[in-house]
Amino acid sequence: MVSRIDKLVLDAAQAEIPCLSRPFAALGAGIGVSEAEVLRILKAYKRKGVVRRIGGSFETRKLGFSSTLAGMRVKPERLAAVAGEISKFTGVTHCYEREGELNLWFTLGVRGGMSGIDNKIAEFRRLPGVEKCHSFPVKKMFKIKTLFPI
Repeated sequence: MVSRIDKLVLDAAQAEIPCLSRPFAALGAGIGVSEAEVLRILKAYKRKGVVRRIGGSFETRKLGFSSTLAGMRVKPERLAAVAGEISKFTGVTHCYEREGELNLWFTLGVRGGMSGIDNKIAEFRRLPGVEKCHSFPVKKMFKIKTLFPI
């Protein structure tokens, strides 16, 4: 069971972690708990697999990156192996199986222009079991803020 304090900490951590030298102290002060309590709660939920990661979200274009969403058709018996190979690349942030003609989707970011994306997609197309790969480059960025109230 999730306690009231746990809910407050988890909700606050989703909303915004202050960009300060002691962000968890500031987060805790905003909800009336200590920095140590905030860290204890977040670490506990990380161990449970509820919290996957805590980190920044960056405007990648402003940092000189290009990105795309890609969908592949991969032979079912090769799906796990292909996903494993794609996921090794540091520019891949999501890689997941879906139902339908394109059964493996991933997001890809590289420093520089679209030629870097095209080169990496061409490399992924050559993986054994890949039958088709489509790249859907970012045309306009829509940033949404998602909060899952606990």
